[in-house]
Amino acid sequence: MSKIVLDAVGGDHAPEQAIAGVKLALANDYLKADEVILTGPEQQVRDAVTKAGLPSEIEVVDAPDLLSCSDTPTDAMRKKPRNSIAVGIQLVKEGKAGAFVSAGSTGTVVAAATLGLRYLEGIRRAAIGVIIEGEKHPFLVLDVGANPMPKAHHLAQYALMGSAYYECQFQKESPNVGILNIGSEEGKGNPLVRDARAMMQSMPINFAGNVEGSEVFSGDSHVVVTDGFSGNVLLKTSEGVAEYLLRTTFGAMHKIGISKEQIAAVQKAVMPKVDFNEYGGALLLGVEGYVTICHGRSQAPAFANAMRFAHRALAGKVNEHIVEAAKSLNLSANSANDSSADSSSEAVSNEETR
Repeated sequence: MSKIVLDAVGGDHAPEQAIAGVKLALANDYLKADEVILTGPEQQVRDAVTKAGLPSEIEVVDAPDLLSCSDTPTDAMRKKPRNSIAVGIQLVKEGKAGAFVSAGSTGTVVAAATLGLRYLEGIRRAAIGVIIEGEKHPFLVLDVGANPMPKAHHLAQYALMGSAYYECQFQKESPNVGILNIGSEEGKGNPLVRDARAMMQSMPINFAGNVEGSEVFSGDSHVVVTDGFSGNVLLKTSEGVAEYLLRTTFGAMHKIGISKEQIAAVQKAVMPKVDFNEYGGALLLGVEGYVTICHGRSQAPAFANAMRFAHRALAGKVNEHIVEAAKSLNLSANSANDSSADSSSEAVSNEETR
């Protein structure tokens, strides 16, 4: 199923920017109008669609329960079950769509997806994978928030999923996979990282060993594996540092008299490398269907690119590649006690991680 569901009321600038994202995606031929489903309060969404002049072929599915920023994942699922996230995930579960995109609460999206969709065969935990532009090439970091307290075999599964996803999205054969650590030496790191590293060494991936924080952006790794807590800190810190450096650099250029035209030219060259809108969102790897989580501040380009990458993941059959790779391993042997109930409990207790 190639249809993509977009949460029309998720994010700080919804529904206007979400709808504008659809319009931009159609204009750029990322997908067709009959491949889009929008969820949210029906009349509100239809009014926004009409105002934007979007084609009538776009389907709108009513999701009358509006979420607020104070709603926890538990509140969203138990008190407001017909919210735009839950309804969208249900459409994927029923096979009416292949992918779901939302800029709503990360915790709620993760909880709804891990409860509503089955894990892929051989995978015991989902991971949020975000693509970042590096000095040499784009790289994928996972996990950045779905599972802050994983076990070693979960990290090994992240490495497998990340390698398969990167290869499909960027047509890069045998991407380099590294694990985030405090040093490059083999004995470095806590027991979790050391155990995971030992597992990855024997896996059918191009494992490159430890990756120090200073090497994440400048190094050779295409995939960087870490726990959800460390990954989320890495993501937010890198966003904050990038914004600080941009403000400082462009401010200094203005003060020393560099022309506005020259500053604009530099901005045009630099911004695509640091702007989260370029890739749109982060894919929740490990669940059936394709779930993309966008930044809460997403504007139209981010929504359009998120749908583009979701469509590409569908076409590339990323999940099939992950399952096929997992079959050659016995990673789930160590996780026999990882029951679905335990997974659900973690998902529900995972609050907003953006």
